[in-house]
Amino acid sequence: MLNIFRGFGAVFYKEVLHVRRDPATLFFSLVIPLMQMVVLGFGIDTNIRQINTVVYNADGRRESRELIDRLKNSDTFHVVRYVETDTTSTTTSSPAALVSASRFPSIIPIGFSIR
Repeated sequence: MLNIFRGFGAVFYKEVLHVRRDPATLFFSLVIPLMQMVVLGFGIDTNIRQINTVVYNADGRRESRELIDRLKNSDTFHVVRYVETDTTSTTTSSPAALVSASRFPSIIPIGFSIR
Protein backbone atom coordinates (compact mmCIF):
# COMPACT_ATOMS: atom_id res chain seq x y z
CA MET A 1 0.00 0.00 0.00
CA LEU A 2 1.28 3.44 -0.88
CA ASN A 3 2.01 5.96 1.85
CA ILE A 4 -0.15 8.99 1.04
CA PHE A 5 1.90 11.29 3.27
CA ARG A 6 5.20 10.46 1.57
CA GLY A 7 6.99 13.71 0.83
CA PHE A 8 4.76 15.78 3.14
CA GLY A 9 7.68 16.70 5.41
CA ALA A 10 9.78 17.99 2.51
CA VAL A 11 6.93 20.15 1.15
CA PHE A 12 6.13 21.49 4.62
CA TYR A 13 9.80 22.41 5.18
CA LYS A 14 9.94 24.18 1.80
CA GLU A 15 6.81 26.21 2.60
CA VAL A 16 8.17 27.23 6.01
CA LEU A 17 11.33 28.51 4.31
CA HIS A 18 9.24 30.55 1.84
CA VAL A 19 7.15 32.10 4.59
CA ARG A 20 10.28 33.01 6.60
CA ARG A 21 11.79 34.78 3.59
CA ASP A 22 8.67 36.76 2.66
CA PRO A 23 6.78 38.55 5.50
CA ALA A 24 3.93 39.50 3.13
CA THR A 25 3.12 35.81 2.72
CA LEU A 26 2.85 35.44 6.48
CA PHE A 27 0.59 38.51 6.63
CA PHE A 28 -1.75 37.26 3.91
CA SER A 29 -1.89 33.73 5.25
CA LEU A 30 -2.63 34.66 8.89
CA VAL A 31 -3.96 38.21 9.31
CA ILE A 32 -6.35 38.45 6.35
CA PRO A 33 -8.35 35.29 7.27
CA LEU A 34 -8.61 36.54 10.87
CA MET A 35 -9.94 39.90 9.66
CA GLN A 36 -12.47 38.14 7.42
CA MET A 37 -13.63 35.98 10.30
CA VAL A 38 -14.22 39.02 12.53
CA VAL A 39 -15.94 41.13 9.87
CA LEU A 40 -18.18 38.35 8.60
CA GLY A 41 -18.89 37.14 12.13
CA PHE A 42 -20.37 40.49 13.09
CA GLY A 43 -22.02 41.09 9.73
CA ILE A 44 -24.06 37.91 9.44
CA ASP A 45 -27.16 37.63 11.59
CA THR A 46 -29.00 34.31 11.50
CA ASN A 47 -31.84 35.31 13.80
CA ILE A 48 -35.20 35.19 12.10
CA ARG A 49 -37.52 38.08 12.97
CA GLN A 50 -40.84 39.53 11.81
CA ILE A 51 -41.94 36.88 9.31
CA ASN A 52 -45.18 37.91 7.62
CA THR A 53 -47.78 35.40 8.75
CA VAL A 54 -51.34 34.72 7.70
CA VAL A 55 -53.39 32.74 10.22
CA TYR A 56 -56.31 30.51 9.28
CA ASN A 57 -58.06 29.31 12.44
CA ALA A 58 -60.47 26.51 11.54
CA ASP A 59 -60.81 25.42 15.16
CA GLY A 60 -61.84 28.67 16.85
CA ARG A 61 -61.58 27.34 20.41
CA ARG A 62 -59.66 28.79 23.34
CA GLU A 63 -56.48 26.74 22.79
CA SER A 64 -56.20 27.82 19.16
CA ARG A 65 -56.74 31.47 20.12
CA GLU A 66 -53.98 31.14 22.74
CA LEU A 67 -51.66 29.78 20.05
CA ILE A 68 -52.46 32.77 17.82
CA ASP A 69 -51.76 35.12 20.75
CA ARG A 70 -48.38 33.45 21.26
CA LEU A 71 -47.55 33.89 17.58
CA LYS A 72 -48.67 37.52 17.70
CA ASN A 73 -46.67 38.33 20.86
CA SER A 74 -43.44 36.77 19.65
CA ASP A 75 -40.77 38.74 17.80
CA THR A 76 -40.43 35.97 15.24
CA PHE A 77 -43.85 36.29 13.59
CA HIS A 78 -45.73 39.34 12.35
CA VAL A 79 -49.38 38.40 11.92
CA VAL A 80 -50.52 40.26 8.83
CA ARG A 81 -54.00 38.90 8.37
CA TYR A 82 -56.55 36.56 9.92
CA VAL A 83 -58.65 34.35 7.70
CA GLU A 84 -61.88 33.25 9.36
CA THR A 85 -63.87 31.29 6.78
CA ASP A 86 -63.11 28.50 4.36
CA THR A 87 -65.23 29.96 1.56
CA THR A 88 -64.11 32.40 -1.09
CA SER A 89 -64.00 35.96 0.19
CA THR A 90 -65.73 38.72 -1.74
CA THR A 91 -62.91 41.24 -1.38
CA THR A 92 -59.88 39.11 -2.20
CA SER A 93 -59.13 35.54 -3.10
CA SER A 94 -59.77 32.37 -1.10
CA PRO A 95 -58.18 31.82 2.31
CA ALA A 96 -55.93 29.16 0.84
CA ALA A 97 -54.53 31.69 -1.65
CA LEU A 98 -54.00 34.26 1.11
CA VAL A 99 -52.22 31.71 3.28
CA SER A 100 -49.98 30.58 0.44
CA ALA A 101 -49.04 34.21 -0.34
CA SER A 102 -47.44 34.79 3.08
CA ARG A 103 -43.98 33.75 4.22
CA PHE A 104 -45.34 31.54 6.98
CA PRO A 105 -48.89 30.32 6.58
CA SER A 106 -50.28 29.11 9.88
CA ILE A 107 -53.24 26.80 9.47
CA ILE A 108 -54.89 25.62 12.67
CA PRO A 109 -57.03 22.59 11.75
CA ILE A 110 -60.43 21.63 13.11
CA GLY A 111 -59.97 19.66 16.31
CA PHE A 112 -56.64 21.27 17.22
CA SER A 113 -57.73 21.81 20.83
CA ILE A 114 -58.84 18.17 21.18
CA ARG A 115 -55.38 16.80 20.29
